[in-house]
Amino acid sequence: MRRVTSTSNPAVKAAAALHRARNRHTTGRTLVEGPGPVAAALEAGIVPETYFTTSFDAEAARAAELGAEVLVVDEPVLRRVAATDHPRGPVAVIAIPTPTRPRPVPTLVLAGLADPGNAGTLIRSAAAFGYDVAVTPGTVDVWNPKAIRAAAGAHFAVTIVTALDLSDLRAVGLTIVGTFPTGGDAPDALRLPSPPAVVVGSEAHGLDDRGGIDVAVTIPTTGAVESLNAAVAGSLVMYTLGASRHR
Repeated sequence: MRRVTSTSNPAVKAAAALHRARNRHTTGRTLVEGPGPVAAALEAGIVPETYFTTSFDAEAARAAELGAEVLVVDEPVLRRVAATDHPRGPVAVIAIPTPTRPRPVPTLVLAGLADPGNAGTLIRSAAAFGYDVAVTPGTVDVWNPKAIRAAAGAHFAVTIVTALDLSDLRAVGLTIVGTFPTGGDAPDALRLPSPPAVVVGSEAHGLDDRGGIDVAVTIPTTGAVESLNAAVAGSLVMYTLGASRHR
């Protein structure tokens, strides 16, 4: 354990730099903020490289025992490394886990989402409903600290896979289910031949077209709103398709 009070400390500056996507990509590191997400990372066996805290409590002692460098800092330093204006702490620097190849299990596909909050919410829903998470090119960095915070630790409870395109998912036997605001089948009416890959497109434009989609799905609404939030729509489809598998 060391005490750090300067925002110019090299470890503090290196952690703060991870708020930029470019630095996360070049270093392979990111930030996990808050007691819940940090505890979830530790529970999953992820050892932080650096652990910033305002008090050396039991969780900090656990991180130290696992091999993390624990830095006890004051509030200005914690705000420097955190992504929130009034951080609760702790904040941990971790190595970004290496994604795996797709598996023949229900999978959420993030295809062009731009908002880290929506990405994190969908990852949290995927963990709740037993889905892997596939991230296609053009999607927000799911290891953005804001996405990790929105997922409330779910990043460490799901399997995250890479997919260059939907054919990678079809190759392992998944049925590609695209979410559309209109024109698709109701999700509770579907009987799929294999586990679904639920594709959620960008918040602004949705999915570009139905190319590569096996089944188009639309959540029925009263028409009082034009469309549902991407995270809400994806979560409802995942839940409904998951429930239909157990009827």
